[in-house]
Amino acid sequence: MKTETKNKKFKTSGIVWGTIIGLLIILTFNFLGGIDYIKANLYTPSGEMQTIIDELGLTGKGVRTLKATSPKLSTREIFNEKCNSHDSKTYVLGCYVISDDNIYLYDIESSDLDGVKESTTAHELLHAIYRRLPFWEKDSLNKELKKAYDALEKDNDIRATMELYNESDFYDELHSRLGTEIKNLPESLEKHYATIFTNQDKIVDFYEKYSSKFKKLEKELKELGTKIEESKKYIDNETARLDKLADELNKKIEDYNKRIEAGNYSSVSAAKNEGNALQNEINSVNKSYDDLNKYIDEYNKMIDNYNSNVIQTNKILDSINSNSEGIESINN
Repeated sequence: MKTETKNKKFKTSGIVWGTIIGLLIILTFNFLGGIDYIKANLYTPSGEMQTIIDELGLTGKGVRTLKATSPKLSTREIFNEKCNSHDSKTYVLGCYVISDDNIYLYDIESSDLDGVKESTTAHELLHAIYRRLPFWEKDSLNKELKKAYDALEKDNDIRATMELYNESDFYDELHSRLGTEIKNLPESLEKHYATIFTNQDKIVDFYEKYSSKFKKLEKELKELGTKIEESKKYIDNETARLDKLADELNKKIEDYNKRIEAGNYSSVSAAKNEGNALQNEINSVNKSYDDLNKYIDEYNKMIDNYNSNVIQTNKILDSINSNSEGIESINN
């Protein structure tokens, strides 16, 4: 009985050690990217997706990780479902879903946004890269990311949007933003991104190419909207001022005509002088109305220009936001 007990203990111990060694082998295999090798080889990209992958100029690690996440160009309905995108105010172009380790990209159709698919793919790839980093690498990387973030100018777009992220997602998002939107990063970060992209500046170029056009349209719309609002106030105030002057002038003219009919003037010259003065006032008010009408014509042209820009901007908004409600036009 004792012998059997010892043999059982020995066998149980052997099974435990075998399990531990097996887990260590699996963990090591995974840590070295082994599972990514398998998943990448099982992935077959579409023709357009392969073109995007080629355009990014990825390193071996970058290609392997991207293909392992099976990136897909998705229609509006599928994209909204997979990325849980339902906000008309937020422009969601892609997402990395941790639960299935997949990247989904909104299949944008717009000739005005060259570079948007490449930029979005690179951004989501960096999320997948960050998730795969061991904790000790993340700690040191996060410190470098924070230094670069603190060095950004106060009006940088990244600063405004990063304030919306909670602490647990902050560095993950910052890692993707800096890697796809900022050139001339500190050397430590340059080295890090060089393990993923053969030319990180090219990745930033994709972002700048599409975002600059959109930002230009947004700026023009904002400036035009402000000018239209100010012009409308001027038109309303000037119209009220001239209408008041015209009313007062009409009363003067009515009073003048009554006195003429009643013969209340001491001389013809006195009546004529007052008549001339009234005519000058009439001419002045009429000129002011003419000037106002010209201003209104320019105002209407501004509105037409604004609405034309709105059509173009809404087309782009609809392209980059799967829930876009668009910007409202202005009625003349």
